[in-house]
Amino acid sequence: MGSVMGFLLSILGGLIGFLLAIGIIILIIYFKIRSVVGKAQMKELGHAISNAKNLQMEAYSRDKHVVGMTSLLEPRIRHDFPEFNKDLLFSITEKNLRKIFNCIESKDISIVEDDQDMYYVIPHLEEQIEDMKSNKIEEKFDNIVFNKNAISAYSNDNGRATIKVSTSLSYYYYTNRKDKNVFSDVKKATRYTSEFVYVYDETKFESKQVAIMVHCKNCNAPIRNLGVSYCEYCMAPVERINLKAWKMASYKEDYN
Repeated sequence: MGSVMGFLLSILGGLIGFLLAIGIIILIIYFKIRSVVGKAQMKELGHAISNAKNLQMEAYSRDKHVVGMTSLLEPRIRHDFPEFNKDLLFSITEKNLRKIFNCIESKDISIVEDDQDMYYVIPHLEEQIEDMKSNKIEEKFDNIVFNKNAISAYSNDNGRATIKVSTSLSYYYYTNRKDKNVFSDVKKATRYTSEFVYVYDETKFESKQVAIMVHCKNCNAPIRNLGVSYCEYCMAPVERINLKAWKMASYKEDYN
């Protein structure tokens, strides 16, 4: 027993000695730099580092402007789709983003897997969640507040119309990812772009053309023909969805 304690104490002593040596080296480097650049310059350097961090924190929490041309694009959309309601679309955007944040935070796709409004984004969301699980990534979104929405783009061709919505929002954000700046006690202000698709004429798509990336729920193979009732790879039945409605096809944070 005594020999074990002696061994543990020797390890502890060695660790303390190592940490002290590191501390002494850091102090020597600090005083060496200060002797070269001067005490005043060292203070200025410290202030510069502090100011840079403050500027970074200010940019992190500053409201982000939406990128849009709603007043210009809305009349074009209403000409093609007289029943179009931008306020309803903005409400759906916010509702869907909340669902996506919940899925990411809980790493649970079941929250949206039976939600037809989320049908097109589920494959991408599944990939993101699987990547988080395999890399032990955590993300949390608390106290979400949506500030403003705007229509940023609109196109209509080949039987499919597309609208992009720019959304500014804020939340308290936490992650252990190394590629994201985080100030856990500061509310993050950011912006997302969401794309919505309305397929109004399936017949204009060629049989092998991927109109929107939809996957078979059984084998995950791409569904290349919107009119099929079964998967061409595993022959599993494909649930028909109402294509003649605005459905989110993608989402992306475009301001980090």
